[in-house]
Amino acid sequence: MIDRTLAASSLLASVALSTLLLYGSVAPDASAQESIRPAYTADFVAQMLDYVSRDYALAVANGKVIDEDEYVEQLVVSGSALEVSDQVKAIKAEPAIRTDIERLIELIKEKAQPDAIKKQALKARDAIYVAGGTATAPRNWPSLLQGKQLFAANCASCHGASGNGQGAAAQTLASKPMNFLDSGRMASMSPLSVYTSAKLGVQNTAMPSFASLAEDELWAVSFYVLALRPRMDLPVAARLDRTAADLWLKAAATLPDEELMQTLPGSSSERLKSLALLRSYSEERK
Repeated sequence: MIDRTLAASSLLASVALSTLLLYGSVAPDASAQESIRPAYTADFVAQMLDYVSRDYALAVANGKVIDEDEYVEQLVVSGSALEVSDQVKAIKAEPAIRTDIERLIELIKEKAQPDAIKKQALKARDAIYVAGGTATAPRNWPSLLQGKQLFAANCASCHGASGNGQGAAAQTLASKPMNFLDSGRMASMSPLSVYTSAKLGVQNTAMPSFASLAEDELWAVSFYVLALRPRMDLPVAARLDRTAADLWLKAAATLPDEELMQTLPGSSSERLKSLALLRSYSEERK
């Protein structure tokens, strides 16, 4: 379990240092292929639930359907998650997971608020990760330099060198590559979400599985994707203390920006600096 007190104090100290470096004083405030779907696994079911947790808000607002096609998709995906879960041994061994997915489907049919759907979907997803023995964070901080190299070799042809979704192959695809610079689209994405998509591919899109990459390579490119969007200018010398960084590794891996900021200590400006430092932290910057 993370010692939040130690993590908070170490992180704030690093933020103060970076502010000093910034301002001189501490401020107050290739051609794509269709996905090759591996055999059904716990991770596959978790990926579907993660999708529902993120995209349901595009379908329903204030108890009303705002996008019929998206709403139908939420019903289909959640129903598929339930059906597939019956074929995965690790999930079948935990009956409570099936109950959680069934409850999720009920909430979707009731057109519940997005926050309720997100909470229920992530509850089931996280239980599946535990049941399947899935590591939801890397053991050590990934190398952003390695991630950049892997992105250039495997992702840039579709997603573009900058991550803007306008790579050379993008125009030939029926489903457009995600723009990793779009704050709205990325608001619900975490390195774990990117990792899962890269490892499994994304069904019914041109996003293939990159399961041939090693675990550390998948994590490296996933953390790199979250580092693409500029959050604030930080000098090269600005970095987190290694102890603080290690204490926040799991949170940085599993939480999207907004949720991660909510867990960080300090004022709004301090949390923003902390977020920038966490997203720019890299194993080679020890």
